[in-house]
Amino acid sequence: MGIVNKKILFLSTGDVNGAYEAIYKLSYLFSNEGHTVSMLVKNKTKNDNFIKQYKYPESVQKSLFTRVIDKIKHKYFKQIKEEIITFDLKYNFISKEENSHNISPTLVVETIGFVPDIIISGMTNDFMNSTDLLEIQQYTGAQVYNVTVDMNHFTGGCHYAWDCNGYINGCDINCPAITSENGKELAKNNFETKLNNAKKGNFKIISGSEWTLNQSKKSLIYRNQNLYLNINSLIDTKLMNGNNRAFAKSIFDLDDNKFYILMGCQNANDPRKGFEYLLESLKILERKLDNSLKSKIEVLIVSRQKSDDFDEIPFAKRHIDYIKDYRLLSLLYQASDLFINSSVEDSGPMMVSEALACGTPVVGFDMGIVTNMVTNDFNGYKAVLKDSTDLANGIYKVLTLSEAEYEMYSKNAIRQVEMYSSLEYAMKELSTILK
Repeated sequence: MGIVNKKILFLSTGDVNGAYEAIYKLSYLFSNEGHTVSMLVKNKTKNDNFIKQYKYPESVQKSLFTRVIDKIKHKYFKQIKEEIITFDLKYNFISKEENSHNISPTLVVETIGFVPDIIISGMTNDFMNSTDLLEIQQYTGAQVYNVTVDMNHFTGGCHYAWDCNGYINGCDINCPAITSENGKELAKNNFETKLNNAKKGNFKIISGSEWTLNQSKKSLIYRNQNLYLNINSLIDTKLMNGNNRAFAKSIFDLDDNKFYILMGCQNANDPRKGFEYLLESLKILERKLDNSLKSKIEVLIVSRQKSDDFDEIPFAKRHIDYIKDYRLLSLLYQASDLFINSSVEDSGPMMVSEALACGTPVVGFDMGIVTNMVTNDFNGYKAVLKDSTDLANGIYKVLTLSEAEYEMYSKNAIRQVEMYSSLEYAMKELSTILK
């Protein structure tokens, strides 16, 4: 029996970087499998034919003068609203109007050119919300799946809950993410709207890591779901692999006799990334090493924004500008001897699985993608969350492996990704939604 063609609509604000890239990969994957696919975005940058940009009808119907006035009014009232309601930035509370109507379901179908059987929604901030998603679902009758690239699909607006249990018990007026006296009811209203929309539309979750899988199972909105799927990090192993480890160091003019520790993130000053714990762990490590081992280590940090404390790293170090080219990034992983993930509140990051795919052992805190992709004495070290001493122990363990032991870690890292984080794994995991 041949493949059963499904009509699948993917929703995402953009098509490049992080959470948006995950939805793009899924779209590309299902398109290559022969399904009718459209990825609807607010901002299109890639040239793929299956990516469609949503065109707002108002931009066509209104005169230039009216559009200019509307833009000024929107900017003015947005500034007033943001002055009235303030947020603790660590929660990434960026989904603020859950009951608003932002798109036309009929225009969505006209834009993509078909009525979908399945809708897969990723991160759609500043584009559409669960109310819009329900309207599309009711109009098309499609089954909706929300991909948990973070926690937003089951919270009152935050993308990372930290120690708050609002997503488990229901968000209320005591939301810790809202710091102003005004707007205390915002999280509660958003949460109740999401809950009602998910029930009415029979929304389901596809998790992006075992970490978000467990959070989904505890969440009030999705805890009664009968099937939970986990796609992990969606790694293209044709691009991210260990095929060039033998000469990767030479491409970056790195010394074959040194031990390179890689850390990467978009913003090293983001508290979620736990740079303070990484710094403390490196100081602990430095105190326990003899001069011979100290001289071998060099720390590489890839980020858009360098941490204010970067200079305190007690080893040789260099900052590398954020790499957008995945081929070059793959080579950097392969040139590195160890990848450290010091995130303390993260649904991923994807860099953990990318490093493993390139044969680079990973040391990180037991959270996010590290929880199910890193195994002690196998392909890295899983440290107790926020325990800098244990993180240092993990670094030391990999640093002092014999050549044969390190080679085994490297092979195991690649195997782990092939089995549980590759595009092929994701396609197999998601085959159940195609029946």
